[in-house]
Amino acid sequence: MIKKLLLFFTFISFGLSAQTTQNFGWSFNSANLDTTIEVGDTVIWTWEGSGTHNLLKLTGPETGFGVDAVRYAAGFVYSHIFTTVGVNTYECSPHPTSMFGTITVVAEGALSTSEARRLNFEMFPNPASDKVRIQLPSGAENATVEFYDSLGRLALSKKVTRINNQMDVNALSKGIYILKVFTADQIGSQKFIKN
Repeated sequence: MIKKLLLFFTFISFGLSAQTTQNFGWSFNSANLDTTIEVGDTVIWTWEGSGTHNLLKLTGPETGFGVDAVRYAAGFVYSHIFTTVGVNTYECSPHPTSMFGTITVVAEGALSTSEARRLNFEMFPNPASDKVRIQLPSGAENATVEFYDSLGRLALSKKVTRINNQMDVNALSKGIYILKVFTADQIGSQKFIKN
């Protein structure tokens, strides 16, 4: 779970640049390991759990990706530096219904957010159990606020204004979320802890 949280926060955090590394645990519980990376980024799969597995590239433009014929036991580590823009699908051929994913590769710099587009906002209290306030900066009159869980799923969304800026978070399960705030031309994010 810690690996998944770290991976999720890496994807969501702003200022990503090329030559980042994404880590995946590769086991029977690995279904649908999807990510978007930039050209030059590395993805690392670590074989976990029981049984033996491989990594078979199904579709996509990337060459030299996968360990097709050989099956490895827990502890094996495979990494690949992606160099070609496009969508690559893959699976463990012995377990195609429970171990699969997609690596989408975009141009270098495509995932970064410029300073001009970065929204700086305040959120309090954090951690919180029932209500949280979003303080928008001057010039931002309204925004959309979204909470994403550790698996990257949208858990809560609401529109706020500078005056009506309180959100009820009672419906969220306890845990760590990424809160994203969007205005017409800016975006910002922070970690939020639900007690």
